[in-house]
Amino acid sequence: MRSVLLAFLILLAPIAPARAQPAARCFPEAAPVIADCVAGAIGAFWQRQGGLPVFGYPIGPEHAEQSAAGPLTVQLFERARLELHPANQPPYDVLLGRLGADALAAQGRDWQTFPKAGAAAAHRFAETGHAIDARFWPFWSAHGLEFDGRRGTGFAESLALFGMPISEAAVETSPTDGRPYLTQWFERARFEYHPEQPRPADQVQLGLLQRELQGGAPAAANLAPGGFVQASGAQLTRLGQPVLLKGANYYPQWRPWADMWSEWDGPQIARELRQARDDLGLNALRVMVPYNFSGKKGGGGKLAPELVARLRELLQIAGSLDMRLIVTLFDFDHDFPAAGSAGEARDLAYLRELVPQFADDERIAMWDVHNEPDQYEAWRGGNAAEVLSWLGRMADAVHALAPRQLVTVGMSLHPNLWLAGPDGRRVIDYSDVVSVHNYDAATAARQLDEVRAHTAKPIVVEEFGWPTGPACVENYTEDTQLALFRAEMAAVRGRASGAFAWVLRDFDAGPTFRWDSREEHFGLYRPDGSLKPAAAELRGLAAPPLPSATTSDLPLTTTNPQFADDQYAPLPIAGSGHTVKRAFRRAWELFGGATSFGPPITEAFERPSDGVVVQYFAGAALEYHPDAGLDPRSIPEGEQVMRVVQPVALGVAYAAGRSLGAPAAPRGAFRDFYERINGAWRLGSPLSGELTEMVDGVATSVQYFERGRLERDPQSGAVRVGGLGAWAWAGQCAAH
Repeated sequence: MRSVLLAFLILLAPIAPARAQPAARCFPEAAPVIADCVAGAIGAFWQRQGGLPVFGYPIGPEHAEQSAAGPLTVQLFERARLELHPANQPPYDVLLGRLGADALAAQGRDWQTFPKAGAAAAHRFAETGHAIDARFWPFWSAHGLEFDGRRGTGFAESLALFGMPISEAAVETSPTDGRPYLTQWFERARFEYHPEQPRPADQVQLGLLQRELQGGAPAAANLAPGGFVQASGAQLTRLGQPVLLKGANYYPQWRPWADMWSEWDGPQIARELRQARDDLGLNALRVMVPYNFSGKKGGGGKLAPELVARLRELLQIAGSLDMRLIVTLFDFDHDFPAAGSAGEARDLAYLRELVPQFADDERIAMWDVHNEPDQYEAWRGGNAAEVLSWLGRMADAVHALAPRQLVTVGMSLHPNLWLAGPDGRRVIDYSDVVSVHNYDAATAARQLDEVRAHTAKPIVVEEFGWPTGPACVENYTEDTQLALFRAEMAAVRGRASGAFAWVLRDFDAGPTFRWDSREEHFGLYRPDGSLKPAAAELRGLAAPPLPSATTSDLPLTTTNPQFADDQYAPLPIAGSGHTVKRAFRRAWELFGGATSFGPPITEAFERPSDGVVVQYFAGAALEYHPDAGLDPRSIPEGEQVMRVVQPVALGVAYAAGRSLGAPAAPRGAFRDFYERINGAWRLGSPLSGELTEMVDGVATSVQYFERGRLERDPQSGAVRVGGLGAWAWAGQCAAH
């Protein structure tokens, strides 16, 4: 089969000239776990065709293997097997091994005996008799190696990456999470179809074939399992050896905050964390457990059995990936009750019920008593003393309940770590590990040095990070994030025993009811699953895996969370790449859609200056003012929507300083259009009469109103909404 494929590829693509081979690439940032380098033709191919994101780290040196065609030089990578064929012309002198066929053979399955596709089946390969399933064809044809230097992915490039299909699509159990998926095997890959993923781009996923063939992650193979993470002087240690925690604060994509636990999806979490382990070499995570799991009034302190079960699943997933957890308690709890009060009794009872269930589990590295208690109303309202008193009492309780696990407190501002409470103790006194939250990379080194001056205990940067959007709203970009991560990593090295990025993944508000904001964009992964440049800085922080001796074999459960599908749910607008949701969707559907507003050019986002939610369209900008509404049961829906959704006065802004002449009521076709789109609400009062202006270089009849502009198409005579929304958004972007 290899010779058939090679001949086929050579016929399809031009022969490329030989390329100069780069110097050997080694990976000191991942040493000692990764000790091998890439060099020569295999190294050149590895770097040219995608490097770490595509192939992963080498998991062995180049070596010779015997094949039917003679000896081969081979190197194994986390996601691929690369073979050197020096007799072939570049770029075909390096070929990817047939991992799909090899994996099937390892299972004792002969793909040549599999049922074949009919002769008329679409995307059928005569060489194998199999056809690529319609659900897998878009992914197969859109991905490939870069061989011809042309834009886009050609057939030969897809063939070179995945090979031909060697099975028909059928339901199989995935080795990754133990669940059944529609599966199709290719010479070099295994495709799985995940319809539970709401985004089409995420519904086809590739199996981890080389890792499976190697029998799991090789990085931890030579490390002894077990051992609690301990504080030994200024270091963290495990089994007597120094430990660096490299992690991220974690929520699954689309379900941050308490939704992670209430809309639980164990298989999705397993996939995301496995990807993070493979891509970034993480050995730790920080998760936050909501104190009020039900979300109902009076629900705080009531430990739900399903929450405990889901925490056990998360520990199983993390442990299988050689990760340890920081578990943050009392998340989103605003109360810091006094000693001896009923509130304190409730809090202590909660700890006594929860913590002992996990006290002997080394997969929990630390209990974090509370996340940023110095940001809550009690502290900001002048009651820091009562907060500090409560923190000390809760830390004492956790120490007594889990003496082999570490305790910390995630304070927001580092000077508060050494602020004395009523009993004279400081957070650094009852913390085994001192946690620092830092969102100013320029002062990171100074902050850590100041903390070190107050304590000889291990220091961990429990939160750090910067957003990359929303675009044109925040003054951050992916390049900015990269530079700040680089500065933070420089500060951490030699000063801290761990660093946890905020957060692992962008949250992606688009398919959800949430508004877009900076919180959605802190991730190291974009919504499409690709890594941002800053991820390389965290990946370069060397940290060995932390294998556990404690294991379990729980089935991964899911609540089968679904996105809302009603008249307020996010509605994708074809061709725009954006959605309209909630009150904006109702305004869109009730008052003319693209005819009235033009297509959306942003998601609805929270404006940082005042917190007002706004969405830009080509011809308009809409603001959401929920306090302006009335009880919808007492007035018609249309009136309710017009109260809470208000068009921005873009016409006034555009016309400022210009002479438009006397305003006049719209006439003729302008009047008809104005009335059809509910112009009194949508456009407001006229600012001009009908004028002739140059629009896109063409003389056009226009009329200005408070909230927009109408135009008459010079060719058809049809009236349309002018592009003042796009004009306003361009100004917003220029200002950032």
